[in-house]
Amino acid sequence: MHKEKNNKRLFLSAFLTLLGVFALIGIALYCVYMLWEKAPDVEPEAPAAITEEKTSDSDAEPVSPDRQQDSYTILLVGNDDGNGNTDTILVGRLDTVNHTMDFVSIPRDTLVNLDWNVRKINAVYAGTANSGGVAIDGLKAQIRNLIGFSVDCYAVIDLDVFVDTVDLMGGVWFDVPQDMHYEDPGQNLYIHIDAGYQCLNGEQAMGVVRYRSGYANGDLGRIETQQKFLKAVASQFIRLGNIPNVSEVVSLLAKNMDTDLSAANIAFFLRQALMCSSEDINFHTMPNTPDMVYGLSYTFVELDPWLEMINQCLNPYNAAVTAANLDVVYKSGGTVLSTSGNLRGSWYYSATPTANTTPTPSPEPEPSVPPEEGGEVTPVPPETPEESQPPEETVTPEPPPEESGEVIIIG
Repeated sequence: MHKEKNNKRLFLSAFLTLLGVFALIGIALYCVYMLWEKAPDVEPEAPAAITEEKTSDSDAEPVSPDRQQDSYTILLVGNDDGNGNTDTILVGRLDTVNHTMDFVSIPRDTLVNLDWNVRKINAVYAGTANSGGVAIDGLKAQIRNLIGFSVDCYAVIDLDVFVDTVDLMGGVWFDVPQDMHYEDPGQNLYIHIDAGYQCLNGEQAMGVVRYRSGYANGDLGRIETQQKFLKAVASQFIRLGNIPNVSEVVSLLAKNMDTDLSAANIAFFLRQALMCSSEDINFHTMPNTPDMVYGLSYTFVELDPWLEMINQCLNPYNAAVTAANLDVVYKSGGTVLSTSGNLRGSWYYSATPTANTTPTPSPEPEPSVPPEEGGEVTPVPPETPEESQPPEETVTPEPPPEESGEVIIIG
C-alpha cells in the first residue's frame, strides 16, 4: 500500500514536471514569436496634401499632422479574372490600441481621373503595366487620389493563393445567399454552388467571391457577398483563437503574394486580428452612384458621404481629409466635376445638344462585352493621352473652360 502511494506521488510529480516543461517551452516559443513578428514600417511624413499651418507664424511651412497611435493602413487587391484586372479592391485600417479593423470596398467600375479610353479603377493595375509602369504603383497612386493619403502597405492576392489559403484553413463555413451557377470555359471557370450554410473549400470559396451574374445590382451585389464571406472568415478565426496550419498560411502568403509585407509583418497582422472581437471587424462600401457614360457602366463617388467614411474608417492622421486632398471625379446633377479642378482627357466631354443633334455613344474596346465574371479586357493607356480623342462616331466635344473642371454628360 505504501509503495502504491509512493508510485502515485512519483507519477504526479513527473506529470507536473512535464507540464512545467511544456509551459516553459510554450512561453519561450511565444517570446521568440513576439520577438520575430514585426509591425510594418510606416513613413514618418504625412501626405503633402494633408497638412495644417502653424498658427503662430503665418509664413511657416506646412507641418505634417501626427498619426493616430499604432494605426496601420493596407491596400488589399484580388486578381480575380483572366485579364489581370483587379476586380476586388479593399482599403483597410487596423487600430492596435482600440483593436478595431475597418475595410472599405472600392467598386470595380469606379471612375478615376485618367485620360485612358476605359477609366475604371479595376483597369489601372494591368493598364499601368501595359504602358511600361509598375502595376502596383499605378494602383496605389489612384487609391491615394481617392482617399487622400498613401497606404502603409499592400498585398495582391491571386486566385491560386486564395484557394490554397482557404484549404489550409480547413475551409470556411458560410451561408451562400443564393444558388450560384455560371460557366466560362475560356477562363476555366465553373461555378456550381447551391444556396445554404455549408463549409466551402478553396475552389468553392473562389466561386462564391467571383460570382456576380445573378445579382440584380451586379458588382455591388458581389461586393456585399465578398464582405460577408470575409466577415465569416474573421469570425471563425477569432472564435477558434487560431486556424489550422497557421505557420503554413503565413509562409504561403509571404512567398506567393505580391506584397511589401514580410512574413513577420503578416504574423503581426494575424495576431492583431485575434485581439479584435468579431463585432469590431467591419466592412463598408464606398458611397457611389452607378451611371452610364457613352455606353459604359461606371460608378461615381458620392463625395460628402465618402469624405465622412474616409475620416471615420480609414484616415490614420489626426488632421481630417477634405475634398482638397482628393483627385476624385463625381457628379452633381447632370454635371461632372473633379475635386482637383482638372478633368483629364476629353472622353466624357460632350457639347450641349441641339434639337436635331444626338451624340452617338462610343463603343467599348474589343471585345466589347467581356464574360460576366471576367471583367473588361484592360486597355493600354494612349501613348499621347493629351491628344486622345473620342471615337469618330461620337460628336466631337467642346471642352469646358479649363479652370472650371466641369463638363456636361449627355444622358
